[in-house]
Amino acid sequence: MTAPRRARLLVSAAAAAAVVTAVFMVLLTAALVAGWGGGPAAGYGSAAFGAADLAVGLLVLARAGAVARTDAARGRALCNRCCVWALFAVLPVFIVGGVAGYLTRTAAPIWGSTVAGVLLVALVGLAARQRVVLEVRAAW
Repeated sequence: MTAPRRARLLVSAAAAAAVVTAVFMVLLTAALVAGWGGGPAAGYGSAAFGAADLAVGLLVLARAGAVARTDAARGRALCNRCCVWALFAVLPVFIVGGVAGYLTRTAAPIWGSTVAGVLLVALVGLAARQRVVLEVRAAW
C-alpha cells in the first residue's frame, strides 16, 4: 500500500471515529439530561473517551507517515509515542469503568470502558504496525 493511500485511509478512519465520538457524546448528554443515572452516563463517557483517543491517534499516525518521508527516525518516534500514549490510557479507562460499575451497581460503565479499551488496544496495534512499516521503508 502506498504512503498517500495509507494516509487517506487513516484520516478517513479518524473522521469516522470522530463521528462515533459525537454519537457517544449525544448519548452522554441524553443520559445526563434525561436522568438515566450515573451508570449509562459513565459508560457513554468512557466510550466517547476511547473513540476520541482513537481519532486523535489515527491522525498522529497519518502525520507520522508524512513526517517519515523526509525523516524516518522522527516518523518512527511519533509511532512509538502514539503506542505508549495509548497503552498508558488503557489502564485508567479500565479502572474508571470498574470503579464506576462498582459504585453504580450497573454494567454500563464496564461495557463503556471495554469499548474504550478495545479501541485503544486497536490503536496500539496500528501504531506498532505502522512503526514496522516505516522501519522497513527506511531500510530501502
